[in-house]
Amino acid sequence: MDVAFATEGSHKEDPMRTRRTLALGAVLLALVISACTPGGGSTTPSASPAAQKPEVTVGSAGFDESAVVAEIYAQALEAHGYTVKRQLEIGERPDVQAALTSGRVNLVPEYLGGLASYLKADVSSDAKATFDAMQVKLAAEDLIAFDYSPGTDADGWAVRKETADQLNLKAMSDVAKVADQLVWGLAPGCPTNPVCGPGLKSTYGIDISKLQVESLSPCSTEMAQALNNSAIDVAQVCTTQPDIQRFNFVLLEDDKALQPAQNLAPVARKDLADAAPADFAETLNAVSAKLTTDELTKLNVEVSVNQTSFANAASQWLKDQGLI
Repeated sequence: MDVAFATEGSHKEDPMRTRRTLALGAVLLALVISACTPGGGSTTPSASPAAQKPEVTVGSAGFDESAVVAEIYAQALEAHGYTVKRQLEIGERPDVQAALTSGRVNLVPEYLGGLASYLKADVSSDAKATFDAMQVKLAAEDLIAFDYSPGTDADGWAVRKETADQLNLKAMSDVAKVADQLVWGLAPGCPTNPVCGPGLKSTYGIDISKLQVESLSPCSTEMAQALNNSAIDVAQVCTTQPDIQRFNFVLLEDDKALQPAQNLAPVARKDLADAAPADFAETLNAVSAKLTTDELTKLNVEVSVNQTSFANAASQWLKDQGLI
């Protein structure tokens, strides 16, 4: 009840009641002072770990790999006492970056080459050089990246296992020697893409204008099925594409480093990073260290092929890696 209403129209009290009231007030005041005073055997509980840590809102791009990695970040941080909200599958990079810079989200997984190129930083196959160049551009946006993963999701080429065994194919340099004996599945834009047609010619001496080529969507199920059904012999894929494991394809090593680095890294708003204790970066870095190309491929199989939810796939992966 409001104090003003409690005293309005009240009757004058007798002296005995007044003394009792004053005595009770003194006792209550003493209890309040005692509770607020540190030491002296106080049993007041300290604030919970989550109350001492900034709230995280994790976002992702609009495809499975980005979303499941974002969910992994979320669950790993929750295991360390952070309160985490999710805004998964926001859209393409411009949409994700807009959400990040506006503060709608404050943590996302990103790809070094893709983000560095978007920010107009220097991009190469050297992960560290690309990361360092990207970090400079991020700082200007009040953003910061943490450790990048050993795994990478870049454009690549795959062959059937029997083809690899028959022709002893392990790397793109091996394929270059027999390129004209094989049917290639390439993206429609490959002839003008610097890291496809022109890059294959300048880096590996593979001239796609002289090859047997089927034009197919890269990194697609259609491309994978064409390879599996022997309609083509070499397929343009993404290096963590679930079809590689699903059909037991051999992913060829980019031994002359044609493709730019596409390792994953957590990118956060600087205000979140500054407000968080040391275990924020430590937790994210521990996750990154476990995200190999093989592990990313397995995660993609779980969510894209086996239809496991992002939450369940992330939880199981974190347990398997000993991170929660």
